[in-house]
This record gives sequence, structure tokens and C-alpha cells, in this order.
Amino acid sequence: MRIRVLAISFIAFLFFVSCSPFEEVRIGPATGIEINGFSGKQISFKVMIKIENPNRQSFTLNALDLDVLLNGIYIGKIKSTEKVNIPRRSSRVYTFPLSAELKSLSLSVFALADLFLHRYIDVELIGMAKINSGLMRKKFPINEQEKIQLY
Repeated sequence: MRIRVLAISFIAFLFFVSCSPFEEVRIGPATGIEINGFSGKQISFKVMIKIENPNRQSFTLNALDLDVLLNGIYIGKIKSTEKVNIPRRSSRVYTFPLSAELKSLSLSVFALADLFLHRYIDVELIGMAKINSGLMRKKFPINEQEKIQLY
């Protein structure tokens, strides 16, 4: 009987904790980029982004898979290389190790050279992020478009 009461109490506790309101995680702009190296059509780099997690649960970014378009031209694919843990009730700058696979080296070089002739560039990121928080696993679609001033 005592085990049954403990089991019911534990299930009720999990129910109420899982139903707690989930506040939106605030993601700031990139504060820095560090390029680690080139090899063929692959670039490895790190992006520093400020993230504020006001929730009572921590979460882990397991995978990131994004298509990158600059001024409407498909440049390549960005993928995460390591998992990044975001602790509960935290606000700080996190480093995300990423790798980019360019579609074509010659197309990418010409597209990048053309970008520097313009003052603004349109960056579009389309893909999925896989998040893990305890027993919950979820995929979030990403469709971001931003105009960035170069100089």
C-alpha cells in the first residue's frame, strides 16, 4: 500500500512539474564568430550567442541543421558539431561549435566576393533544431531572415 501511495505521489509530482508554464527562451544576436579552419569545402567555426533561459528546466541543443542563403543564393549547409547545454534560469553567452559545408567552392567564393560590394546582405537560415530537456525531445523549425549591415 505504501509503495502505491509513493508511486501515485511521484506521478502526480511529474504531472504538475511538466505542466508548469514554459516561458519563451530569449536568443540574442551573435556576439562573435571564431573561424577554426578550412578543409576543402568545409569550414569549422564557433558562434557566440547570448541566450536567456528563464525556465525551471535546463535543455540541450542536440543537433542543428540549417540551409544558408546569402542574398537569395544558396551557399551551403550548417550543422552543429557538439551538444550545448543551457542551464535553467541562466543568462549568458554560449559558444556553439558549427561546421559549414559549402555547395560549391567557386560559387561560394564569387558569392562572398559579391557580398562585400554591397553595404547590406540578406541572410536566410532555414532548417531544424533538435532540443532535449529531460525526457522530452522536440524538433523546432527555424526560418529566420535578417538584413545585416557590413560597413
